[in-house]
Amino acid sequence: MVLVGFLLAALAVGLLLHLLFVTFSRPDNFPPGPPPMPIWGNYVQMLLFNYKYPYKVLDPLTRLYKSKVIGFYFGNIPAVAACDYESVKEALNNPHLQGRVVNIGLEHRMFGKKLGIVFTDGPQWLEQRRFSLRNMRDFGFGRRSEKLEAELGAELRDLVELIRGGREDQAVVRPSSGASSVLLPEALAPGFINGLLYVYTGARLPRSADATARMLGRAALQFTKASDSTGGFLTIHPWLSWLAPRLSGYRDHIQSSEQMRLFLEQCIEEHKKTYSDEYMRDFIDSYLREIEERKKIGEPTAFTSEQLSLILLDFFFPTASVLSATLTWALIYVVHNPEVMRKVQDELDAVVGRGRLPTLDDRPNLPYTEATLREVMRIRTVTPISILHKAMEDTTLQGYTVPKGTVVITCLVSIHMDGDLWGDPNNFRPERFLDTDGKLSKKDFTLPFGAGKRLCAGETFSRQNLFLTFSTLLQNFSVEPDGMPLPDSNIPGIIETAPAFWARFVPR
Repeated sequence: MVLVGFLLAALAVGLLLHLLFVTFSRPDNFPPGPPPMPIWGNYVQMLLFNYKYPYKVLDPLTRLYKSKVIGFYFGNIPAVAACDYESVKEALNNPHLQGRVVNIGLEHRMFGKKLGIVFTDGPQWLEQRRFSLRNMRDFGFGRRSEKLEAELGAELRDLVELIRGGREDQAVVRPSSGASSVLLPEALAPGFINGLLYVYTGARLPRSADATARMLGRAALQFTKASDSTGGFLTIHPWLSWLAPRLSGYRDHIQSSEQMRLFLEQCIEEHKKTYSDEYMRDFIDSYLREIEERKKIGEPTAFTSEQLSLILLDFFFPTASVLSATLTWALIYVVHNPEVMRKVQDELDAVVGRGRLPTLDDRPNLPYTEATLREVMRIRTVTPISILHKAMEDTTLQGYTVPKGTVVITCLVSIHMDGDLWGDPNNFRPERFLDTDGKLSKKDFTLPFGAGKRLCAGETFSRQNLFLTFSTLLQNFSVEPDGMPLPDSNIPGIIETAPAFWARFVPR
């Protein structure tokens, strides 16, 4: 007993000395925050506070330390969290805070190289991002395009026909006493995926391939759920990828990425067989042409087939997951707020009527519909802390020192639920985005797609698709709450999704 008591005392003294050491060894002028524990830093403390949503410790820390910028540690890696509008905007626009944190799962996903655009940084990331956006715009991504809008309209007509029972697909739609039970979010995935595939390949998948599109949608959701939003233990302990591949999320991360990547690589290989530099059919053709032109120069280049496959993947997984998740949340919120659904439908009836589907030309004349989507993206931030940033150089944030290599968290959910900005943030109230004349207000403090150079490259494409699909569904159907989850029943991950459920769609 004496020996046990001595060992416990020694352990307590050792822990106290460690805490004193880290307290006084924090970087000069580092933001205030809790002292880290040995090995794991503050990550275990975050999990103890809220295992499913560890980022939820950040707002209580801002109140405890009376600072909207908090400093803590992931293992031995310093981390800074920006938790209000001013600090988040400053962080997102600071050119020295544009790096990415890459754990072993992301390294393996990129074949140990800097590939793609979401999880890379530096000059190569900037070059690839600029090229991709410039050339994808030629095929309707991020701008108005009659051809792309026609394809999106065809997708929406097919979706309405499916829900009305005009074609059979028991996997996602089942008749239900004069209505249809629709499996969400799975039923929504093919439409969003096909819109992006039209930009990539110049064609949508045939309706016979809807099961493939849904499989890809599930893979995208699996990828986002494979680890918590902070990156998890894989960031701190890479060896968990082989010791506990399932528990750490590594296996799901790799398997889901591979499912999507193999499909996209098949699209690339099919294009290579019919490629001609005389006519650019789509984005894949444009990238293949750039590869050929770089080869002619004879210098080392970052334009490769591997790079192309990861760029396609980086646009694909958020399209297949975030859009379906956001629209599902929109339907959940309007069902639990039926007066909002009624106002959206009344506006659609007055502006569009029932004889045709809504188009992007109608969007300026449907302010309440647009305000409802903005309110959904505010109250349900599907990417609560966005994707982790990293300091590429020593810099500052709100006057605090941020050393090179520091992990930087932009807590978007803190902005979207800030009582000082919104007054009643817990209430679902689309009117907050309208002015006194009922038009969309010019003041919008939401940042669902981020800001700065790391602004989501697909923001315009996403907002257009969400508007078209949401307005089309509510124009044609009323959604009833049978079996629908409550608004706070979210599943954690890089994005927070609702659990899959069957919703009842009643034709109007």
